Amino acid sequence: MKLLQISLLLAHEDWVYTKGWIVTVAGFLIVVIALFVLSYIFRGVAAYFTKKDEKKDAPKVIDKPVSHPAVTAADGEIPNEVLAAIGMALYLSTNLHDEESNVITIERRNTSWNDKNYGVRHWKR
Repeated sequence: MKLLQISLLLAHEDWVYTKGWIVTVAGFLIVVIALFVLSYIFRGVAAYFTKKDEKKDAPKVIDKPVSHPAVTAADGEIPNEVLAAIGMALYLSTNLHDEESNVITIERRNTSWNDKNYGVRHWKR
């Protein structure tokens, strides 16, 4: 008799709907909890990289001023800074573009990639 009662209970529609709601609610809760966990993980990673960038961008404090040795040229020599400035001026004034004829000159080369004999479609003319 007990077996008949259990089988009738399992066949009842309300029991099936109750199981469906339990699965639905459990799935929803799992998704919500997973989203909260991922949001905290992403916030932690973002905070870590923000702190790392702040440390990198922080100005460095220099205790002593850096002094460069005075550049002195021997008699009759031009200092290196002046030579560098002259060289840069010559480069900028002579590095001009050639005048173009405004004619496109593209020559077609026949290779295996564009050969008509190797084409997939052979058009009959």
